[in-house]
Amino acid sequence: MHEPASSRRRRGTMVTDHENNIDRIRRIADYLECFLEEDFRLLAGATQSTIEAWRKRGKGPAYIRLGNRILYPRDAVADHLKSLSRERAPRFEGIL
Repeated sequence: MHEPASSRRRRGTMVTDHENNIDRIRRIADYLECFLEEDFRLLAGATQSTIEAWRKRGKGPAYIRLGNRILYPRDAVADHLKSLSRERAPRFEGIL
């Protein structure tokens, strides 16, 4: 069986042009100090529809729309995470 011309073998797995493009885009995003939408979604543990809803409602971090791709600047993600942090309530050991 022949491999398609648009793929190559790497460590026994097929790597398609799409995967190569994602790797390339991720390297560019890293250079720009941004997360790809897919990476932010994994970090947030959220679904695609949740991430989209956050953008529509202005609830998530600031983002950059570049064509059909969404990038999240790392500083914006860090600021957003800081805004979500909560102080722990003091723990009382007994009745005063």
